[in-house]
Amino acid sequence: MLKIKKFALAAALVSASSITQATVFDGATHCSEDVAHKSQAINNLIASIGDLPALKKVALEKTGTTQNGYFVFDPQFSRSDRYFNCSVPLNDTIGHFELTIHGITEGLSGTNANCLISRVRKVSDGGRDKWFKFGTGKGFGWDDISDSNNPSKQFVSYATTLNNNFESDAILTFKCRSTWKSGSISVGQIEIK
Repeated sequence: MLKIKKFALAAALVSASSITQATVFDGATHCSEDVAHKSQAINNLIASIGDLPALKKVALEKTGTTQNGYFVFDPQFSRSDRYFNCSVPLNDTIGHFELTIHGITEGLSGTNANCLISRVRKVSDGGRDKWFKFGTGKGFGWDDISDSNNPSKQFVSYATTLNNNFESDAILTFKCRSTWKSGSISVGQIEIK
């Protein structure tokens, strides 16, 4: 009888720990700037200041992946027109889950540094598969989760609960922008548990 109780307790502990275990995705792999918006911004910059000065400005910009797994977004031109996207896979073993996004903000000033969270899912439509985007009604402001009076680096996090309804072929996405004025956003880790 004692062996059965020990086995039941061990099984319960393993089960409980697997439920709370988080799947972690890094920003460097799962985030990127929206190419269409960046291309248009570069074309507009070239038209306004010329080829060489524009290309120099683009080369000096700190936007993209870092060696330590972050995705940094700090546009130096056309800030209001540029966005970045992050996406992580979901599967049919995921129902309700908690999403936590960890990042760093630095020198954000102005407003509207925000992210809108959506779910993209493959749907069979007349014998053909099509991808549809579904809004979650969730989102957050990077300027809301950081202290605008502090211009130095701040480690910030945002957490919310969502539901995948145990559906396969789904992707969680969020589309983000920086403030119109100045400052950088870095996405470090995206956790699902």
